[in-house]
Amino acid sequence: MLLLAFYWTIYFALHSLLATTWVKSAAAWQFPRAVRFYRLAYNQVSVWGFLLILRYQTQLPSTLFFAPGPLVMAMGYVLLVLGVLVCIAALRGYDLAEFAGWAYVRRGTAAADGTLRIAGLNRLVRHPLYLGLLLGLAGFWLLAPSDVRSIFVGCNVAYVLVGTRLEERKLLARFGAAYARYQARVPQLLPLKWRTTPPGNAPS
Repeated sequence: MLLLAFYWTIYFALHSLLATTWVKSAAAWQFPRAVRFYRLAYNQVSVWGFLLILRYQTQLPSTLFFAPGPLVMAMGYVLLVLGVLVCIAALRGYDLAEFAGWAYVRRGTAAADGTLRIAGLNRLVRHPLYLGLLLGLAGFWLLAPSDVRSIFVGCNVAYVLVGTRLEERKLLARFGAAYARYQARVPQLLPLKWRTTPPGNAPS
């Protein structure tokens, strides 16, 4: 279990480090011709690294903390499905070509020169994709509340909370006063208050 926690911690720490502006800037300075492939390579490393550790995780023996009854199972499925639906709805507000990295391959750094987008679920929370992940993780854990899943879910939740703060800093640096006004109107992760924002698109 400790080794699994170590793997996930290293994975998410590396994932966050490679997403920082200063690492990207260092890569651009060192390899100016290859920087357009950075986001694409970053996503590939992230996906395959995640799958590799997940494969290791599935081979570990696990112990349930309790046997989930019908009500808990139902709650788990509801949260899991809701999380997936929220993630899908959130992704519809993003420039998926930029999100995946293909836009940078075609247009270079100009792909990141878009405006602040605040449509769809981004009218309710600033990070709907992270909200969907948290809902899905909660449902995933309830379906089989074991020691192995607890480590997986715990590391993912910690990453989402830390990653949200790092993302906020990048968005403030990128969009300045426009994002600061958006922060003042819309909650970060939980739509605890009904707030509205002017029509637009979702921040990338």
